[in-house]
Amino acid sequence: MKKTALYDEHLKAKGRMVEFAGWQLPVMYSSIIEEHNAVRNTAGLFDVSHMGEFRMTGKDAVKELQKLVPTDLNKCKLHMGMYTCFTNESGGVIDDLFVFKYSEDDLYLVVNAGTREKDFQWLSENIKGDVKLEDISDDTAKIDIQGPLAKKILQEVLNKSKIDELNRFYFYTDSFDGVEVMVSQTGYTGELGYELYINNDKASKLWNEILEAGKSHGLIPAGLGARDTLRLEAAYSLYGHELSDEISPVESGIGWLISSKESFPGEEIIRQHKAEGGPRKLIAIELTGRGVPREGYEVKGKNGIVGALTSGAFGPTVKKGIALALVHDKNLKVGDTVNVIIRSKDVEAQVVKRPFYEYNG
Repeated sequence: MKKTALYDEHLKAKGRMVEFAGWQLPVMYSSIIEEHNAVRNTAGLFDVSHMGEFRMTGKDAVKELQKLVPTDLNKCKLHMGMYTCFTNESGGVIDDLFVFKYSEDDLYLVVNAGTREKDFQWLSENIKGDVKLEDISDDTAKIDIQGPLAKKILQEVLNKSKIDELNRFYFYTDSFDGVEVMVSQTGYTGELGYELYINNDKASKLWNEILEAGKSHGLIPAGLGARDTLRLEAAYSLYGHELSDEISPVESGIGWLISSKESFPGEEIIRQHKAEGGPRKLIAIELTGRGVPREGYEVKGKNGIVGALTSGAFGPTVKKGIALALVHDKNLKVGDTVNVIIRSKDVEAQVVKRPFYEYNG
């Protein structure tokens, strides 16, 4: 089982450690609801060092990556990040990722922990020309600070003016204790937030300095449990749930990122789905009856089972059971009533507009 560079810090903070994607990570420190609410009201600090980081350099880097993603990389300006995905020939999603553009010949890719090896192999097999591909994951720590007070807290630790000038989805690099740190205004919680990439050797120092700076502002460490309820309220897709090798980007609710004018794997199927709709679609559901929705629970429409939940939980901010579901009834629309089958019982629910919680930047 792998451990991040911050493993000892989690033990000191009495984090409850669990296995996730082959890593020992904190699911919570105090409670999921307390940590969730801290991110919504003040700020939370996350260790996301299990994520994978690749570097693509060389004059053909952008051109070669463009062949593998359905998003127009020309729209990604210098020192900007862009959300996209790798697609396969059957139109499914190999992984979703963020691409940060240092320059036209220097790209920084952030991929999911569970697909890191698969992604690296996929890239290695498919990129050609003048491109050097490096997996720098094992040397890199990723620390996320998220919440309304994230900016104020981070300005006490890093360059105040640079953070003040940083816009959403952009990044900059600076020095922290003699090493480079990359700071992006991005996140996975629906709140203003920053993601920091730094060498493992300096991760604990950066983590502790942020915690100390945020102590008087209500900052607390937060685990995987709160990260999941936060992203669900924001209706962000999670690989292995809303995204998979068998689900197209359109079906999974991220069809908006299909903007490339070039060919890419599964192009014909994916473009057809975008034009006509896929055989399935992702919907958002709020329970009106009693119960907590969970992944895998079936969804029943007027004429029987129409699909299943891909993610579900009690939403601490919206204070109700919420879920995302992949359904094959394309006629279902916002306002329609459905039932979620919980422990063999039909629990009434309503189809609602995504997201459950609007981005609060």
